Amino acid sequence: MSVNRQKRLSWVLVSVLVLTVLAACNNSNEAGKEKATEADKAEEINLKFIWWGKEQRKEDTLKVIELYKKDHPNVNIETEDFGGTNDVSTQLAMETADQNTADIIQGDYGFIFNYINRDLIEPLGPHIENKNLSIADVSPATLAPGMKDNELYAVSIGINSEALLYDPAFFEKEGVEVPAMDYTLDDLYKTLVQLKEAVNEPDFYPLGNMFDVSYYLRAKGVSMYNAEGTGLGYEDDKYLEEYLALYKKWVDEGLISSGSTKRAGNDADHPLITGKAALYSVSSNASTLLSKIAGRTLQLLPLPEVTKGIEGKFIKPSMFLAVSSYSKHPEEAAKFIDFFINNKEANGILNGERGVPVSGVIAKRLSDKLDEAGKQQYELLDYLSTHSAPIDPPAPSSSIVVNNAYQLILKRVMSGTTAPAKAAQDYRTEAEGILQGKKGAESK
Repeated sequence: MSVNRQKRLSWVLVSVLVLTVLAACNNSNEAGKEKATEADKAEEINLKFIWWGKEQRKEDTLKVIELYKKDHPNVNIETEDFGGTNDVSTQLAMETADQNTADIIQGDYGFIFNYINRDLIEPLGPHIENKNLSIADVSPATLAPGMKDNELYAVSIGINSEALLYDPAFFEKEGVEVPAMDYTLDDLYKTLVQLKEAVNEPDFYPLGNMFDVSYYLRAKGVSMYNAEGTGLGYEDDKYLEEYLALYKKWVDEGLISSGSTKRAGNDADHPLITGKAALYSVSSNASTLLSKIAGRTLQLLPLPEVTKGIEGKFIKPSMFLAVSSYSKHPEEAAKFIDFFINNKEANGILNGERGVPVSGVIAKRLSDKLDEAGKQQYELLDYLSTHSAPIDPPAPSSSIVVNNAYQLILKRVMSGTTAPAKAAQDYRTEAEGILQGKKGAESK
């Protein structure tokens, strides 16, 4: 073969090789671009988060969402925020019918279990195993209310308790001593009488609203509902009769208003802020917001001891976060819940407005930085850690109807048309008829 022919052949082989390499590179680049595009699409995640709360909660929650998006720019979180739990319940009922519920659901104790029992909530165990959600700093006792059959379905995002909120400046001005933390029902009555005598104005009621009947029953060693949710949790109607008689007595003496069954909104018109009441039954997490609105520190008392030797007080989850079983992105929803309960900066924004944070690390960090109003929650819950009994099981779903019946019976007692003993009997007939699904149960 001639030298020139060899050169031409070598040139052809080199050219073919170069073209082959270029083609391979081009194909590789195109494949890479295609994979990158697919990855980008996969990373674009849309989540819906449904919750309720007043303006301050909305402002803080949106700040936390923006903070989350800084580290997760591919995640868009659309919020569905409402003024109250009833509005959320209505919205979720419509979304459930369409199998299009929000990915992340905020719910209270009874609310969330209604959805858990209907298999509408995703178990969180797999997300804990995959490290999308950490509960390492949350105590077993705090996790327990969100569990069913040893499986975690919902994580509490704050703990609180029923309490009486009061303005210490008001007590000082009127020369009335604030009860001690271990005060009794009799002590409370004496304090209310002293306040009424000190103020003596027709539109002033020392106790702005009555503590709930379910607390009185707990403090008698029984409960509102039985464990199965098919009937009342007490056999002797004397317990309810006592409570109704007590309530009526305090109304007749001007210690509490007869129209005080519904809690006031957490705003500037609240009776504690306007001076129309000296004590008010609240969930303890309300103290922070109401103190902020009042511009002064309001303080908390546990509910009074009713029966010596029987502990009725309890610590409760303020509300839960859970992942919908219809969520298309349950892993990302679980990651957001993890951020909500474990991120230090996020909880600095939230500042315990939904209750004392469930993460022990976060709670300790916040407690060291809180003002006097904020510390009230922590001090109360620290006291209750050794002065409380386990929370009752969640109320059955029909409890809403039962409560409506109770309110009607309560109004009859307050108006004087029905005696407490008869009202207690009527309530049993009405409540158990509803709980057992009987038709035609009517108040007599």
